[in-house]
Amino acid sequence: MMFDRMRVYDAGRFHDTELPDWYREAQSLSQSERLDWHCALERVLDCEYTLLTEDCTASTGLEIRFWPSETNGILVLIEDPLGLVEQVVILNPTDWLPFLSRYLAPLIATSTQSALLQMQGRIANTLIAWARHGEGSHVDRETGLSRIDLDNDRDRRRAQQARAAMERERQEGRA
Repeated sequence: MMFDRMRVYDAGRFHDTELPDWYREAQSLSQSERLDWHCALERVLDCEYTLLTEDCTASTGLEIRFWPSETNGILVLIEDPLGLVEQVVILNPTDWLPFLSRYLAPLIATSTQSALLQMQGRIANTLIAWARHGEGSHVDRETGLSRIDLDNDRDRRRAQQARAAMERERQEGRA
């Protein structure tokens, strides 16, 4: 997903601006040479990115990269497993720490906590499944449900449908 505007952080405020020439150059480089977007940005900005977070493919969290270019400012890309979420350019290097502390640090903390909660949920479901049914393969480790649970749910639904059908027949018999 490519954006048509660039967000700029300057003196504690955000504003949008047209895409800079170096950004358009990276787009064309990425398309013409079938180069990875991050590599195209590295080539155009003449610097390597630094990853602030863990690789987002390993979790459901965000991936935040930044390119500290001496000539074009600091480019920050915020991505999730599905693609680009936000891109921000910080033109003045003195704005980097305020941006990092006010916006990125809370975002990283929230994303990490969310990923931890999901992982704890999986661990809890696995423990519940093991405690209820042992180490058999009949347990779904993601949900903690077993075939026994699924069969019981199916039997309950069938019994409810049978009761409803009997009630309908009884109502029709009275009429």
